[in-house]
Amino acid sequence: MSSEENKTKERIKHSSDVSPTFCILPWIHLSTRPNGHMRVCCTANASSAGATNDKKYGGEVGILKNDDGKPANLNHTDLLSAWNNSYMKDIRTKMLNGEIPPSCTKCFKEEEAGHSSKRVWETAYWLKRIDAKELIDNTKEDGSIPPQIGYVDLRLGTKCNLKCIMCSPHDSSLWVGDWKKLYPQIQNDSLRGIMTWSNKGQVDGATYDWHKENKQFWEQLYEQIPNMKQLYFAGGESTIIEEHYTLLEECIKRGEAHHIELRYNSNGIEMPARLFELWNHFQRVRFHFSIDSIKEMNDYIRHPSKFEHIEKQLRLLDETPDNVEVTIACAVQMLNMYYIPDFIRWKLEQNYKKINPYPLGAGLINFHFVYHPANLNVKVFPPAFKAKVRKKYEEFFQWLKENYRDDQEFLDNAYGIKRLKGMVSFMESEDWSQRMPEFREYIRIMDGIRGTRFTQVFPEMAELLEATPQDESLSQNSVS
Repeated sequence: MSSEENKTKERIKHSSDVSPTFCILPWIHLSTRPNGHMRVCCTANASSAGATNDKKYGGEVGILKNDDGKPANLNHTDLLSAWNNSYMKDIRTKMLNGEIPPSCTKCFKEEEAGHSSKRVWETAYWLKRIDAKELIDNTKEDGSIPPQIGYVDLRLGTKCNLKCIMCSPHDSSLWVGDWKKLYPQIQNDSLRGIMTWSNKGQVDGATYDWHKENKQFWEQLYEQIPNMKQLYFAGGESTIIEEHYTLLEECIKRGEAHHIELRYNSNGIEMPARLFELWNHFQRVRFHFSIDSIKEMNDYIRHPSKFEHIEKQLRLLDETPDNVEVTIACAVQMLNMYYIPDFIRWKLEQNYKKINPYPLGAGLINFHFVYHPANLNVKVFPPAFKAKVRKKYEEFFQWLKENYRDDQEFLDNAYGIKRLKGMVSFMESEDWSQRMPEFREYIRIMDGIRGTRFTQVFPEMAELLEATPQDESLSQNSVS
């Protein structure tokens, strides 16, 4: 963690104003899913991901529930009703009482493993902009707070132009065709449970067109624009979704864009001139370019992208105005964990002016972990391969010191060597290797569907596709 994040964590831990389990997000933020489900934040519903498919907390931890226990979905509810529903109120009261809400397990596990969690870095970021004491003072005994929403995460359906290996039809429309070929072939019960797409996502009143049909949501969101400090857009792919542009235009029309920060997680495939023109009106744009490796490895992971086009888009972003901040956002998983040192070397060789300029990401790359599908989480590596990964990273740390920077500022930077060490520690923190049969089956089927060749693209990991005598027992143990 950075010194700022460490200070934030210590402030949370010892302050009389907040509890040690406090996170600022339930007081300022709501997050949507592409199907209209609402959640505490974009990582909360990964908190039940584990070594098995035990569906702890009903498998929907982090998804806001109505009083009837069903998900609060924007096909049949509205923004302000969700803001102070019983689920959100319970999370706030639990945090103020020093308890860890089930929806927040993921963050605390990452912190225990030495990784800087979303809870910590988001709270550090927002405490510079918002008075936490004032938020808490305005919180009623039942956990309700005034509807002054400052930060919204919008997933406007599933329209997308990629079908990444770690994605699904829940988040990408382009995945539907592959899912129809994949699902009937799955033999492993645990993998089948992970890849289920019940009723084409239309459960509990959900649809992927909620953003086109819920006029009340948009009316209430527009009313919150004067309070808004950040609008965050992620998958599907916002740059090809018209409602994303309509919202930006509304902020400009109302004269409020100057105090709003835009944030994106985007595959960057399509960035029309119209997008850059709109960005000029906003206080700041933080563009997290989703790239997961280099060359054919990235093309495999973020199928069917072409790395030559990704390089072209990076050069385009490298020429944007000063109000645009650009970082590479890498989704860390089994397919790229071993190769991240090579990815960082490649990035440093490009000499970009504003792609992760130091100190952003320590001048390297930004990272977050993949939790779904769980069979691609880095904890699944067998112990022997984890040792191989650790050895490569330790050699890379020395390379960074000799070839990039070895000053104390860099060595102390939370997003440099410390971050990479935390990733290795996270990988080693639990043994999920009982999911290896799921990993092998998934990769083999997907290679058959897409015409890709895992062993050719990732030769150093070819050994992972070799079945072991323990596969049958591991497969049985992976279902709880």
